[in-house]
Parts: sequence; C-alpha cells; structure tokens
Amino acid sequence: MTQTSGIIVIGDEILSGMVQDSNSLFMVRELRQIGIDVRHISVIRDDVADIAKEVGELSGRFDYIFTSGGIGPTHDDVTIEGVARAFGLKPAIDGCLRNFLERRFGKDLTPEQLRMAEVPEGAEVIEDDSIGLPLIHFKNIYILPGIPEYLREKFILIAKLLFNRRPPLLRKVYIAEYETRLAPVLNEIVKNNKEIKIGSYPAVNRQDYQVMVTLESYDEHALNSALQNLLGGIPVEKIIKVEG
Repeated sequence: MTQTSGIIVIGDEILSGMVQDSNSLFMVRELRQIGIDVRHISVIRDDVADIAKEVGELSGRFDYIFTSGGIGPTHDDVTIEGVARAFGLKPAIDGCLRNFLERRFGKDLTPEQLRMAEVPEGAEVIEDDSIGLPLIHFKNIYILPGIPEYLREKFILIAKLLFNRRPPLLRKVYIAEYETRLAPVLNEIVKNNKEIKIGSYPAVNRQDYQVMVTLESYDEHALNSALQNLLGGIPVEKIIKVEG
C-alpha cells in the first residue's frame, strides 16, 4: 500500500517573497524515489498557533509529516513549540542536543543556544556523522531546518536509515491529439484500474505531440495492462512514442 506524506514549509520570509522555497521541491523528488506519495504541501507563517493547527491536522491524515524551518535560536524560530502544542505538550531540553551544543559552544550555553536543544516532550533525537545538529523525530513528524544545505543532509539520512522502498513504475506516452479527445479513454482506464495513477499534461508550443500521459503503479502487471488499454484506445498514428 502506498504511504503518504505532507510537507509544511514554515517561514514569514517565504510568504513575503524575500526567500524562495526550494526545500519542498527537493523533498517531493526525494520522497518519490523512496516510494512515498506527497499529498499536501503548505506554507505557513512563523506562528505557534498556525503551526500547531497545521501539524495537528496533517499528522492525522498522512503517514509522514516533514516540516521545514523555524528551529534556530531567534525569536521567530517557534516550530518546536508549535509541534509540541499540537499534541498538548511543551518543549523540553533534550540531553543529547544539549551535549552536542556544549561540545560546540562550551558548557556555558546562552539562552539562545540552549533553545536549540529544545524538542517536543518525548521526541527522538537521531545522531549521525553525516549531519551536524542531530535530527528531531516526533511521532510521525520529522522536524527539519529551513537552510537548504542542512535540510538536504538530514533528509538524505532519513531516506537512508528509515525507508527502504522503491519508487513507483512509470510509463510515459506522448500523443498527437487534443486532451479533450483523450479524456474518455483515460476516464475508462481510471475507472477500471484503481491501482494505477494517471496524469495528463497538455504540451504548449510543441510541434511533435500535444499531450503527455503518465501511468504509475507499484504493480507491473497492472501497469502494463493499463498501458495496453491506453494504446488500444488511440489511433496508432497519434502515438508518437512510449517511454519506460
């Protein structure tokens, strides 16, 4: 069965346009490679109540939640508090994170430095040589930094240690036909093949084809059967090429 995920990008700087989000695109592509289907992406502000509401809702809808941003030492880094509040908890100092910070900054941590040792009560902290600050995992939520380089380090660790799945099988069919004329064929395939995910993408300013149709599934037999149904429902001269 396909596992699902949601991504929550947190930061006023994203909503103001001061910073362009690249983290969600990276995570979508990586999650696809490990067979996790992204069903939702949201961008919200640095607000404890907003974070708590979004995390509380999405964590009950999807298998995995990934947050990006808001876990630094400054006043607007409130993701930990927001995640904790979503479950009626408070932030707590984690011993592993505190030891890590003391090794880096010395025993006398400032309040701002100590804030980076906070996690939602009961969270798991994962250390690994491939990352700097340890990874925070709470229930089905992975709490990641907003800085793209740091997020990617941690996300690669998540993929390596926690998931061992294959991406869905994919076929692409390039067709020289209007999407409106393909719709009845596609609708019939969707109706009879619930395990197949089908996408239809009209091309703009292409001379060789007008629509690219994608078919995805973890079941190779079902995928090939759906592909043959598609090809059989289209005049052969309209099919430009098939990939995959």
